Amino acid sequence: MKISNTAPLHLANHEVLSHFLTLKVDNDHLSSCIDLKRARDKAFAKAKYPLERDKERQHEQQDDPSLLEPISEEDAKVLDLAERRGLSDELVWTQNEVIKYLCSDYNATSRQTADGVARLADELQDHDLVKSEVLQITNLAPTEVVELYAIIEEPDTRFYPDANAKLEEIASQVSSTLLDYPPPELAEWTSSGLGHGEDYDGQGQGYEHGYVNQADEMEMAAMGMGEQEYLFEQDKEGGVDDEKDESMD
Repeated sequence: MKISNTAPLHLANHEVLSHFLTLKVDNDHLSSCIDLKRARDKAFAKAKYPLERDKERQHEQQDDPSLLEPISEEDAKVLDLAERRGLSDELVWTQNEVIKYLCSDYNATSRQTADGVARLADELQDHDLVKSEVLQITNLAPTEVVELYAIIEEPDTRFYPDANAKLEEIASQVSSTLLDYPPPELAEWTSSGLGHGEDYDGQGQGYEHGYVNQADEMEMAAMGMGEQEYLFEQDKEGGVDDEKDESMD
């Protein structure tokens, strides 16, 4: 066994977003293959072993005839492999939540490009910043001087005598690498693809903030979370352990 002493490499938010978008494409294709495999198996089973109820409903609904058409051996292997692999609902949920976060309004990642991130990282090398500061500036994309004060340590000392001018230069470099609007392929994940005041749930449906559907209300009631009681103690200093014990006499 070989122990690697190589330090882990840090990824920019745009690299993470690109990875998860690629992962979503792969998972969507996998999901379609699984659905097609199950539909074909069901159609062949109904054709080979028809049930009486299926015969009675034959005039009402019929399966897609294309499901019974033969496919190539290579395509059959793809469908079999997809069914064996399966698709985790938890993975899909995590994938959608990461994409939704990185494309949120308060995150500039959706307005970044690969070339812009690479150019910004190169330009920031001229300001004697440490790697963690370069990574944070790349990820947060601050365009105001006050935001840079929260990222760069002791800028007034390091950029003496005119720290404000240096910070304005950095903010200008960040702004030059950002798009005015997210690209069209990210429209479904950003507010531009939703109505005002809605939040994307990862399944193509928007909800207003604070919305709880009936199923969630029933689940919360079953867990005893329908009504929560809160205890407010006023005019007391200290915690519960500081209360005086009552006389047991």
